Amino acid sequence: MLYEKWNYVLAIAEEQNLTRAAKRLFISQPALTLYLNRLEKELGVKLFDRSRTPILLTEAGKYYVEQMKKISASEQALRSEIRMIADPAKTLVISIGQVRGHHWLPLFLPAFCFIHPDVNIQVIQGREASMGQALRSGQVDVLIGSHSAALSDLEVVELSHEQLFFAAHKQFGLIPPACRSQYGIRSPYRISPERLDGLPFITSQVSNDLYSSYESIILANQIRPSRTISVSNLYTGFKLTAQGLGVQLLAGSLLQLGEEADTMEETMDFCVLEDMPQTRKCVAIYSKDSIKKQLILDVIQAIKDQVLPRCILDIPCEGPDLP
Repeated sequence: MLYEKWNYVLAIAEEQNLTRAAKRLFISQPALTLYLNRLEKELGVKLFDRSRTPILLTEAGKYYVEQMKKISASEQALRSEIRMIADPAKTLVISIGQVRGHHWLPLFLPAFCFIHPDVNIQVIQGREASMGQALRSGQVDVLIGSHSAALSDLEVVELSHEQLFFAAHKQFGLIPPACRSQYGIRSPYRISPERLDGLPFITSQVSNDLYSSYESIILANQIRPSRTISVSNLYTGFKLTAQGLGVQLLAGSLLQLGEEADTMEETMDFCVLEDMPQTRKCVAIYSKDSIKKQLILDVIQAIKDQVLPRCILDIPCEGPDLP
């Protein structure tokens, strides 16, 4: 009884009216009232204060709804796991970074789901650098991102060369005011390492692959930050950068351009060092003997068709059409 038809309680809580809730549930109002009376009697508490209009959850009712939502989510996860165990070939596990996933998934997943409407998809976001072992163990089917680990035993498909650049609030004065009209996010200004030495920096955490690029550039150019703010989400870091809290190394495809571009260039300078990598590779990685190879190839093709043309700061990798 506790879990059976618990959506009745949720409907009452959201509608705050038994008549409206019953109409929404396509049952009669007396039937809904009878159900609620029986449930409250079994629990030994009142879930709703029905002495007022609109009717509201009691403290016990709020806790019941909160816990039942957790139970419902756990049930859905269990159903997904059971389906994956019963037919692993029908479940695809995709690992992708938080910010990249935020921008890319809405672009390529619809195309993939149109081709494979019956395939279950599990997305793991974050910690690109730690997913290599999960890929080898079969916990992950395809890894999308910039990955620097040893990959000789895995299949690697190069997707694009992502442009690298530093972003900073104009208050730091990295670009002379007289030159600013000539430079922007698509054409960053070249500066010397001395211009960045002693400035505060915003960095990704060590688990993010961009951190290794940041560290190598900083060490190679003998740049000593006055302070660092480390964030797990690069887009959060970019928001802090826009507030003038530090300089940040970014990859172009992690920023969704369009209407935001002009706003960013109003407040931000975009620069590169003479002695720094201008790009990094974005790749898709999967096991060479994966039984889901065709599904993986369809994901890669959807990224090439739906995502890369929109990454105007990056250069798509040339390569033969996928089989």
